[in-house]
This record gives sequence, C-alpha cells and structure tokens, in this order.
Amino acid sequence: MVSSVAILREAKKDNQGREVESRVILIPSLVQNLKAQCSGVRIYVEKDAGLKIDFANTAYEEAGSEICFHDEALQKDLILGVKETGSEDFSKLGNNIFMSYQHFAQSRERTEAALKTRATFLALETMEEGGKFPCLAPMSEAAAKIIARHADEYALLSKKIITSGLPETGLHGAKVAILGGGCVGRTAAEEFSQRGCEVILLDKNPTLIKSLIEYIKSQAIRFPKVKVLESTPQNIRDAVRGSFFLVSAMYSAGKKPEKIVTVDLLKTMVPGGCVYPADIDQGSGVEGTIETSILDPFDLPVLTGTEVFFFSPPNLPSMGARTASEALGTVVLPYVIEIVKNGLDKAAEEDPVIRSGINIKEGKIVHAGLASVFPLLK
Repeated sequence: MVSSVAILREAKKDNQGREVESRVILIPSLVQNLKAQCSGVRIYVEKDAGLKIDFANTAYEEAGSEICFHDEALQKDLILGVKETGSEDFSKLGNNIFMSYQHFAQSRERTEAALKTRATFLALETMEEGGKFPCLAPMSEAAAKIIARHADEYALLSKKIITSGLPETGLHGAKVAILGGGCVGRTAAEEFSQRGCEVILLDKNPTLIKSLIEYIKSQAIRFPKVKVLESTPQNIRDAVRGSFFLVSAMYSAGKKPEKIVTVDLLKTMVPGGCVYPADIDQGSGVEGTIETSILDPFDLPVLTGTEVFFFSPPNLPSMGARTASEALGTVVLPYVIEIVKNGLDKAAEEDPVIRSGINIKEGKIVHAGLASVFPLLK
C-alpha cells in the first residue's frame, strides 16, 4: 500500500550545464486536494520544488505537506516527478514507485539502470486510453502552442518575415509541414493556421486521418488553411519541399520514431527555415537533430548539410512552466489518488490507463513497446 507520497524538485541541465527545468508535478492546491481525498497519507515535497514558478515551500506546508530533501524523497512509497529519473538516483531507490515521464526508449543506459533496481517505473507518456495519451496531452498542447509562437517570433526577428504573409496584396503565409496528427500535430496545425500559414498535416493512421479531416472541415472558419494527408513518402516529400517550418511530432508508445525526414529532404526547405522536432525526447523523426536549450531560443544551430535551423529542447513546455504544471497536475492527480487508495497492483488491475503506464517492474520490462526497442534486455 501507499502511505507516503513525495513530489520532486526537477533538476535538468542543458548541454552547457545550465538549469532548464521549472515545472512541478503538483501545485499546492492539488496537493491539498490529494490530502483531502486520501486521508492518512503523508505527503512530502522536496525543498524549493515549486519556487521557480512562485510556489514557496510555505504554500506547500499550508496545503498539508512536509518539506524534505531530495534523498529523503526518494525513499517514499510513491515518488512523483516530471522529468526522467536522474542517473544518480537509480541506486538510491528501494521497493517503491517512480511516476514521471521516463522516455526509456531513448536511452539503453537509463533502461538498464532501472532494471537493476527493485522499483516500479510508471511512465506518464505511455499511459494510454483508446489510442490517446491523457498524461501526455497537456504537455503536447503546451509544446505545440510554444512552437507556433516561437516560429512567429523567429521568422520576424531573425528573418524579417511575417508568417501570415500579406493577403491583401496576394502574399501567401509561410508553408508549414507537420508530421504526426496527435495532440502536438493537431494543435500546431490549428495555431499555425490561425496565424495565416499554409499547413499540411500528415499522419499514417487511416482512422485518425479521417477524424482529422472531419474535424478540420467542421472548423473551416477557424482553420481555413489546413490540408490533412496520408503520410506517404511522396506526400512527405511534397509537404517538406518549399516549407519554411517543419514540425516533427510522431509518437508511438514506448518506441523511437522512425527517421522519415532525411538531410537530403531538409535541403528542399526554404533556406533559413526552422525545424521543430517535438519528438526529440523519444529520439526525433528528423535526421541530424540534437537537443537544444530553452535558454537559447533564437541562437539556433544549422542542421548539418542544410540551410535550415532547428529548435529542439526536450522540455519545451517548461518555457510556460506554471501553466504546464497546473495542466499536468490536474490530469495526473486522479491516477495518483487511485494508486494511493488502492495500491498500484489493484489500481492497475482496475484501470487499464494505469496498467499501460507501467514500463519496468521487479527488474523486468513489462511494456510491449519498450520491450520491442530493447528485446535483449531482461
């Protein structure tokens, strides 16, 4: 059973050693809600967990939690975080539950480290219901909105381009190719369309394509410049060719995205354009991309062998950390309550969404998607 819950302070550094994470999985009002619905559970919050988004330690204490240090938090029954388990933390875990975004498919090293522990790792990004990912959705929506806003400012400030064009004088908006019709892709298509861009949205799932076409048609007044197509090799080439922006938003639970955008294809984009690999935390569907930092939003690298730039922070929603934290916690809290009240085994038995989030348990990979990435790991 779960008698103690710990909320971590996120600590992620970029490739220059700078701190770049400000989110917290539960804000004080949600901690208060958890306390009210789960009588008897002790809630611990790591010191300064919410400080970067103006939630002081006292706010968490007033909500009914106790402030603790990091190593103490790692000993609680249920550990709640946003980002992946830190490499230095695996050895400190016991027979407890670690619930956060994990993205194990991106790292064999982290997966092997998790398998050596007695802990259970519940990955928010693989929690699935009817082909949708409820705990991934708020971060996907946040990322898409940030991408569209960044693209607008990048074009104007760096390239002196108005992305909407000037319709009164016959100048069309910038062309945008979006790969993946999930929450990131659909939201990005909406945002770019509302900014006057010409959007091509591609996906390989026939059912989702049909649903997207019907949705865009029903919202034609709001999103008049979105075309939905099947993600075939020819359609991808046609969509990317001449585009100023490219958003890669492909996701399959627990797996790495296929590299369907090659450097040669990127050469057909408009010189000076920008690529947004929103799927970078799973490995990215764009060849040649590496992580960048939210602290360098306009000092962007060029994709080797091309004339286009890219912006690919793995924690993009942290640019809007307060909003993202509130949204994430609101979605995650009901599952936390289920686990606290019933224990993980019973909660997973009764709720397939929770069950689909369990990636590693008792030193074994139990998620089919992750197992397909590392078939030799036991």
